[in-house]
Amino acid sequence: MPNTTTKKMLLSLDNMAPEVIYNMMSFMSYPEVYRLRSVCRKLKAMGEYHIYQQIKSSGQRILIKLDGGGKGTKTSLELYPTQYDAKNGVIEFRPLGNHTTALSLANTSSHQWSAYHRLLKIHFSGWFDQEQKTSTTQVMNQLSPQEQALLLYHSQYNSSIERTYELPSWNSSSSTNTSISLTAEDNNNIRYLGDKNLILSLSYQKPSLVMLSPQYHHNYSNTVTGNTLPTSFYSYRSAASTTPIPSAPKMEVQWVRVTMDWVLTGLEPNIKANQIYKDSFDRLDQLLAKEGCYKYDPLSEPILNYIVKQQEYKWMIDLPESLLNYVQAHTHECHTRLSRLQHMLEGAGVDARVLWKYTFAKSFVVGNGSLLVEEDVVRRIQDSEEEWRQKKVSLSRKFQTILI
Repeated sequence: MPNTTTKKMLLSLDNMAPEVIYNMMSFMSYPEVYRLRSVCRKLKAMGEYHIYQQIKSSGQRILIKLDGGGKGTKTSLELYPTQYDAKNGVIEFRPLGNHTTALSLANTSSHQWSAYHRLLKIHFSGWFDQEQKTSTTQVMNQLSPQEQALLLYHSQYNSSIERTYELPSWNSSSSTNTSISLTAEDNNNIRYLGDKNLILSLSYQKPSLVMLSPQYHHNYSNTVTGNTLPTSFYSYRSAASTTPIPSAPKMEVQWVRVTMDWVLTGLEPNIKANQIYKDSFDRLDQLLAKEGCYKYDPLSEPILNYIVKQQEYKWMIDLPESLLNYVQAHTHECHTRLSRLQHMLEGAGVDARVLWKYTFAKSFVVGNGSLLVEEDVVRRIQDSEEEWRQKKVSLSRKFQTILI
């Protein structure tokens, strides 16, 4: 039960003009405003709306960045806030109408290992405006070069910035087309990529055979048909081969929807990441449980497609048969390589977010192969984090300061 002081404070908030509260929030950082949401429902609603308005008015945006790069090629796309779903606490970002919304997946980087881009990162522009921690700055000049490198490597790590996503395959065969069509206007070419607190909607513009060069037709006319064109991200360039690689498709981004805490975890790692559209996922759990299905991958495209359709068509009540069949057929795939590694790290007492800090772990999750097994990855991360923990304690005692 709230005490007398708390009751008086809440009563004063109820009587305070919204303009006064918003003005006070303007002097606070996003994480500070976000923490106010635990005080009462009024501050929760006002705080989240204030953050959205600040993001919009200051021109902050989301950056979609393809891995690698290439000379003279565009590998990033900017999306700006367009609307806020107060019920679910979700901000939607879209490309501006007068800007290009498509990125070529052709990989022209000199250090490429694949002919096509297959990885991307999703960044919020506000994450890069942070200053270095004062405690870290104070001790840097007193450390050896090796200690400086170790301190910078660990202290400047931001899991939100290093998080890497793998693009869905651009093969649109019937076996991979698991989208849910509810109206005649639905676009079945829409693909989805997701995380616990975000969903990205995209589509692919694949090159037509008619648009390919005559030389390409000459080389492929007797050996390749339209249905056998390479559609894999692992189409390697071979120095010994004279056959040209098919033109890469373009990725067109429709929107990105993120929770408020997704924006803030890149600024304050201690903020808990919440499930996007949690009510819809809870309801899906109940519907699947009635059918005897208890395990599924919540980030699989059919699941994300259903969750998105739930937001667009409020009248959709029944569980689509196509989705039920998919879940029943893919129950054994309820855990991905990433989710298994995260569970194993948590079981070993290690924060699962640190896995993106290590190149070998990142290669294991989204790379083109690894000689390590899951147990090796977990052990190496665990050993490295324990070594850093001990070194951080030693430096903190030596310089009588707390290193973050």
